[in-house]
Amino acid sequence: MAAVNRVWTGGLMACALAVVLASGFGCHCKNKSMTILPSPLADTAAVLPEGVTLPAGFYPLAGHYQPNSQDDDYNGWPRYIVSDKDDMIMAYVPAQAIVMGGGAGLDEVPARTVSVSHFYIDLHEVSNAQFNRFYRLAVRQDEKDSSWSPEHPLRANDPDYCGAMGRPWQVTRAFKDFWRLSANNLHPVRNVSWWEANSYSRWTGKQLPTEAQWEAAARGSDRRKYPWGNQSTSEVTRYLCNSKTQKANYDGYEYTAPVESFAGGVSPYGVYQMAGNVAEWCSDWYDPGRYAYPSLEDPPSDVIRGPKLFGDRNYPNPQDKDARNARVGPLRGDQKAIRGGSFADPIESCRVETREAARPDAHLNDVGFRCVLPLASAQ
Repeated sequence: MAAVNRVWTGGLMACALAVVLASGFGCHCKNKSMTILPSPLADTAAVLPEGVTLPAGFYPLAGHYQPNSQDDDYNGWPRYIVSDKDDMIMAYVPAQAIVMGGGAGLDEVPARTVSVSHFYIDLHEVSNAQFNRFYRLAVRQDEKDSSWSPEHPLRANDPDYCGAMGRPWQVTRAFKDFWRLSANNLHPVRNVSWWEANSYSRWTGKQLPTEAQWEAAARGSDRRKYPWGNQSTSEVTRYLCNSKTQKANYDGYEYTAPVESFAGGVSPYGVYQMAGNVAEWCSDWYDPGRYAYPSLEDPPSDVIRGPKLFGDRNYPNPQDKDARNARVGPLRGDQKAIRGGSFADPIESCRVETREAARPDAHLNDVGFRCVLPLASAQ
């Protein structure tokens, strides 16, 4: 799309793929009550150490949590957890200061340091099967999950409304234009609007990532250009990500690839395909000049630190803000940020710093999403 705008065992991979596939058509529900039962991938008996608490519906990944193990936890936080609603495995990203931006685009500079609190991020992009499960359980009236309803911003001056006409938040069947039953169930869902991606994230108890969270999960703290490092020649990247090359299908795929393909190109935290395949919606409004007004903190913190000397309070914004509401993204806009590049983009447009954008009601055939689970600020 144009810029407008680990180590895993084979057995575990096969199990995860099978469960995700099944989750698109059936569900581990209790009869017809739509009560979501724990995922078969979840270790519901795991005992978490003091000070480590996961929200309801999230559990350590079975067979992959041993407290005090360097491979399985970060200071007690499981390296991998599972979400009940969509059977999604999520990877832990520790709190850190990252250098955000600094790339070649005019909207990617200047580079600046941002402190990001810890969070979990979906191991891979949301698949067609997973989104179809959401569509069946949360949207269709004959099987509707009555515990959830989509957000309805009714006021034109609502910051999340952006003046769109009609019912932009309504979940549609548009994703089915690129889904072929049993043929690409495990490919990333695409042709979903930001509103639909946001509704899915809320249904699962998660959120869309901020740009800072997305970049932290994709590159870590070493300023690499791509999730795997700095290699950018197609002879190398054809094995690392699904992007457009001079040779047709040089990476093995004409369009999208399965969500757990290209294991050699995972990010420092083991997250799949944060470059290429489909670009990904973020929660932030897009502002091409935002990096000129640096914020130091993302996402918002509940810790009171007093007024800032620079950053958000100097950003031209109609609402007053203080440190408790500080964030990298602006409060207003008419386009939502998109990250990661896609199968339709050359490798240079799949860099970690690359920023794109589109209206939140747009359906694009090379844009999908993944979710994050923010955690209480690490002290």
